Amino acid sequence: PGERLVPSQEATSSAMTRNPSVRKLVAALLAGAIRMSHRRGAFVSAVTHELRTPLTTFRLYADMLAEGMVTDEDKRADYLSRLRDEADRLSHLVENVLAYARLSRAQSAGRREDLTLGDLIGRVRGRLAARAARDGMHAVFEPPDDGADAAVRVQVSVIEQILLNLVDNACKYAADGRDKTIAITTGVDDGLGLIRVRDHGPGIPAHRARRLFRAFTKSATEAANSAPGIGLGLALSRRLARDMGGDLRLDESISDGACFVLSAPMASGQEA
Repeated sequence: PGERLVPSQEATSSAMTRNPSVRKLVAALLAGAIRMSHRRGAFVSAVTHELRTPLTTFRLYADMLAEGMVTDEDKRADYLSRLRDEADRLSHLVENVLAYARLSRAQSAGRREDLTLGDLIGRVRGRLAARAARDGMHAVFEPPDDGADAAVRVQVSVIEQILLNLVDNACKYAADGRDKTIAITTGVDDGLGLIRVRDHGPGIPAHRARRLFRAFTKSATEAANSAPGIGLGLALSRRLARDMGGDLRLDESISDGACFVLSAPMASGQEA
């Protein structure tokens, strides 16, 4: 800091700033940095809003229970159930934020293992079914197609987190629908193992689909006036999938509800 450029450096710097391509590149980089800064600020506000709701519930219900204000056993059971739900919601939020932070630092946690799609679903179906049931939804694990016994190479904990995000999303947006099933199916296509998660809610409009997988796009205002969440789950899920060599996309051919397709690499020797 404070060092003066020598004449040759000044000449080079002056020539660069006069170059239209360089000026355009610098302007684009600055604009991108400003947009990212605004997104991160909105993200922090949304996280703060989402944390405040469960913490307020914890404080209120815990105080009432601790002070003996709830004597009816049914009410006590209901309050304890709500506290458990808020704890699950808070845990899910923290898991997503921490996982995104790890990816941002290029850290990959956990080992990968080879197992069939059927075995993979068997390992995670309990948590998925429980998450759906919490909001009155029903996770249906449909019979696999002919290729679903092929093995994939994945981190089971990562697959579980992605699928939990997708089921959580379906619960938020499809809970008011007439059909409360969340269909989870498996298959193989183009040398990849596939897991589809489909709900029967209102679907996703085209203008939202364009920014569906972008992080830091939900402000505190949007968080307060939309379904619970901070707008990170889908962005995180796609990055987790790609970090494993797979992907996550929206099946835009589905008009009755929303359908997300998670792909995973096949185990060694099974690439077809």
